[in-house]
Amino acid sequence: MITTMPVGSWSWETKAQSPGEDLVVRCARQVLDVWAVLLSLRLAEGAAQADITIGAKDDGAVLWQAKRVHVPPLGMGAERELMPIPAWLDQDRAGVVTIDLGTPGTCLRDGEARLVQKLFEISVDAWASGAGTVTLRTFSDAWMSHDLRGHRQPEVQCENAPRLAAALAAITRLTEAEIVPADPTSYGVPTENGFEDLPDEDPDLLDSWYMFEVPRRTEWLQGKIPPNAQRYEAQAESAVEFFEVAVDGHVVGYLWAADDEGAAGYEPRTPAGDVALDAGEEWLARLSEAKQRGLSPSEALRELATWPGNSRSGAVVPGLPREAPTLEDLQELSGRE
Repeated sequence: MITTMPVGSWSWETKAQSPGEDLVVRCARQVLDVWAVLLSLRLAEGAAQADITIGAKDDGAVLWQAKRVHVPPLGMGAERELMPIPAWLDQDRAGVVTIDLGTPGTCLRDGEARLVQKLFEISVDAWASGAGTVTLRTFSDAWMSHDLRGHRQPEVQCENAPRLAAALAAITRLTEAEIVPADPTSYGVPTENGFEDLPDEDPDLLDSWYMFEVPRRTEWLQGKIPPNAQRYEAQAESAVEFFEVAVDGHVVGYLWAADDEGAAGYEPRTPAGDVALDAGEEWLARLSEAKQRGLSPSEALRELATWPGNSRSGAVVPGLPREAPTLEDLQELSGRE
């Protein structure tokens, strides 16, 4: 399953041999080197997306920032996109450069490679002093002994955990620095080689997907609607009708409704990446308008199924609505690769 918050992360403290060299260049090259490691192990593929920030040396203020920069594959212009130096920027003021690169990649399930739009995030900080930090974050449970619903997955772990271990070892060799696993998260316990095996307990006690991931992303999406806006109930215990929502032909989420409980909403398909959350803002705003006009959840669902949408929201995939036994079942589907 794929989360919106990291399942775990690892860091390496680095030191530049030439502290005075261009910070943007140094930071970008480190990102590209780590990305190349993931590519070599088939843990990354295709283009990526980056956030780039340049901070001031004196007070840490942001001098320049770019969000969601499209980064072509290595060898096809990635270097150029990661090294933007605005003509007006006084580089002497730069104290730190940070690049966060979200990389698509594949998890293996029964030998089948399943593409995830944000499998890893490579984060590099480069300071004017010469110090630096490389951090690798993962958003998948494929490396773990149990999936995020608390069920054992020995075959999946056997397919994927060695790939992650190989990446961590390769980055350690690349940086010539000690690997430091991050603190435990709501989902797992990172170690130097991957993740600590979880105990064999009642799956409900290990269900971090339903206890943490779903509430986090629901709260984030609901927070995008004005506090005084009309809204349907966000939870349902009964069966729900739903439509798939697609952007550029790729399913990014599920629009759902349950009349008996006055509930309706949108579940982002997390393997689709940030575009799934972006689309959710648009659909929840439309549902709020429908609620204000007095439409029942199912009426709103069918009305929105005819809305042509836009480049951000995408549109409902044509066809009849499907049914999930419960909203929880639909939410689990939304996290699967």
